Amino acid sequence: MSSHRATRNALLAVGSSALLLALSACGGDAQPAAGSGEAETYQVGYFPLVHTATAVHADQDGLFEAQGLDVELVQTQGGAAAIPALVSGSIDFAYTNYTSALLAVQQGLPIRLVAGNDVGDSDHGIFVAADSGIEDVADLQGKTFAVNNLQNIGTVAVNSLLRDAGLAPGDVKFIEMPYPDMQVALEKGVADAAWQVEPFQAGAEAAGFRKIGDMFDGSIADMPVAGWVTTEQFAQQNPEAVAAFQEAITASTEDLQGDREALVELVPTYTKVSAEVVEAIEMPRFAGELDQEQLQKAADLMQEYGIIDAPLDVAPLLAAK
Repeated sequence: MSSHRATRNALLAVGSSALLLALSACGGDAQPAAGSGEAETYQVGYFPLVHTATAVHADQDGLFEAQGLDVELVQTQGGAAAIPALVSGSIDFAYTNYTSALLAVQQGLPIRLVAGNDVGDSDHGIFVAADSGIEDVADLQGKTFAVNNLQNIGTVAVNSLLRDAGLAPGDVKFIEMPYPDMQVALEKGVADAAWQVEPFQAGAEAAGFRKIGDMFDGSIADMPVAGWVTTEQFAQQNPEAVAAFQEAITASTEDLQGDREALVELVPTYTKVSAEVVEAIEMPRFAGELDQEQLQKAADLMQEYGIIDAPLDVAPLLAAK
């Protein structure tokens, strides 16, 4: 990955627009099972990131079709915002970070984990202003840290890094803002540090901000970040579709792992990220299989940091394969 750092001065051409969904209440029914005579078209909600190339590749390269799935990709706002659309039946599968999914389960929503997608690696960084005196995580005590959501995988990661450094979660003040706004927050001193995921990480480095470390390191190295979910009712009524989706996404992650050329060609077709930026990014680490041990660790950390208020067993949440 380091061979690409010389190209990091490429101008980041990423827009900050996100599609806002007019969502109905979260209590709607899931999609009914496919009829016996006609093929069902399944709605797959994905946030347009480098990391969701897996779904676009599976669609464009015929991996869904090879598994007998007729799929329509639907862009969502991503993360926690995709879950109401899923539960209301607007979409059948959704891409979301695991913390949002597990929090939804703890709040009583019938979410089931279907397939993995990406694991935390050097594509997630902690950035500070160039002239900041912050050199490592231990220097964050009393500082303000920007994350895109106060109750997602980012806060779990930061709290774990703080603990590794001998600090406590309360030693940092979290503020919530969209990724595209974080660089301005660092410039103006609104935030002392910020979580930047690709392609925003490439833009931060090109703009002269300093990376002091990776978000997923130390005790949370190899932590799954995000994957694909459905509802309990949909999984029960459509087991063949769920199994086929798992197979297609797993095949797609295997195709794309380490293949920068494929991402350079694919990502600009469904995002506002240019090919030049994709040439410069730290490559995502794709993994289609669900890692039950690591997911349980994430759930345990969520309880430890007060995101959920009771133990959560992830085993029953994994859709059968």
